[in-house]
Amino acid sequence: MGAGTPYALVATRSRAGVVGRWTARRCRAGLDGVLADLDRAGEPCPVPGEAAGNGFTWDAVDRDDPNWWPQGVASVRSGDVLIVSWYAKGRGPGGAGGTRISVVDLTDRDHPRYRHVLLLAPRRLPWFPTMGTVRVHAGGIAVCGDLLYVADTVLGVRIFHLGDVTRVHRSRRSGHTYVLPQLTTFRVPLGSGRGRLRHSFLSTGDVAGRPNLVVGEYRRKGGSPRLARYPLDPGTCLPAVDDSGRVAPLAVHERQPDRMQGAAVHGSSWWVTASAGEGVAGDLYVGSPGEWVRHRGVLPTGPEDLGWSRPGEELWCVSEWPGRRWVFTVDTRRRPGAGH
Repeated sequence: MGAGTPYALVATRSRAGVVGRWTARRCRAGLDGVLADLDRAGEPCPVPGEAAGNGFTWDAVDRDDPNWWPQGVASVRSGDVLIVSWYAKGRGPGGAGGTRISVVDLTDRDHPRYRHVLLLAPRRLPWFPTMGTVRVHAGGIAVCGDLLYVADTVLGVRIFHLGDVTRVHRSRRSGHTYVLPQLTTFRVPLGSGRGRLRHSFLSTGDVAGRPNLVVGEYRRKGGSPRLARYPLDPGTCLPAVDDSGRVAPLAVHERQPDRMQGAAVHGSSWWVTASAGEGVAGDLYVGSPGEWVRHRGVLPTGPEDLGWSRPGEELWCVSEWPGRRWVFTVDTRRRPGAGH
């Protein structure tokens, strides 16, 4: 375990002013505006895996789409609403691509409904500010208050304010009616070198009664993956910066499980998903960094991010492979002494 400077995140300038001016010229809808205008329906279904609980799959198009791949999952409103992130492997039809989220209404879990929202980031051209498409893997997301955290593998953490969701004219290029502009970022320092932490996924959880941001990296066998915890300010839900504008990690755990895809923490207990390729059931690790019990093959193939809807009770996961894309709860009753 270590907490050295190379793992610190650096706060960048907030773009709240730019975002405010941009949304003021359009129709600012917020999360409630999207929930009032859902255009797709999911399907409740059984999910394979001993540790997989109730879940649903997407509509026929999203279930099999070879371009858009689901990755991250987060919850708001105690599980009545889920947010799932997707990344585009290519630019897709008409040049579309980037990163999007799906806002899923689960107030009636027998009839899930949802809509996609495209993520944007401010760009400054020589004559005026504009918005460009965010193109990141978005392997993990989290919500704290009204802030959406999105993992950027190389840059660090991108942060969006859910109240900034904006309705725009649906374009042939993007195919999205709703967009969400980026508020700010917390970057990995450029001088971190080759040992810099990859921000493959992230989540939020309470440790010792304080909100934490958990970051982890995906690496194949022999890559010595790491997990790190950062403090969040309970008042603002932003990372807690020091006088130098940096966010120092509370802990860094090295030599963690290979092929990690998501991690969740509550108190002293951790849960980690790990994948093993298409068609191979995923693993669930339970315990704490350095003291894991591996539950082999208890998750569906391609398990990704983890996110709490009710901390310590209801934990959600998402799987990525076309034709086998599920959003499902994970059995948190599996404890370290019950591994196999």
